Amino acid sequence: MADLDDDLWVLLDDGAERLPLLSLAEARAAVVLLRRLGDTGGEGAEVAQHLVSALGRRMPAEE
Repeated sequence: MADLDDDLWVLLDDGAERLPLLSLAEARAAVVLLRRLGDTGGEGAEVAQHLVSALGRRMPAEE
């Protein structure tokens, strides 16, 4: 389990430039899926929770 988490943290910490790659609807769907993964407490859950927070801060508020 730690190997996947370590690999994911390496991917996130590469310092690469952010690019606009998703539509807002796609980003919202990704957050829903990541939240579900984060809630499992299993492999990758900690990284998923981090991504939910990071993406949520950058998305506009829902109306």
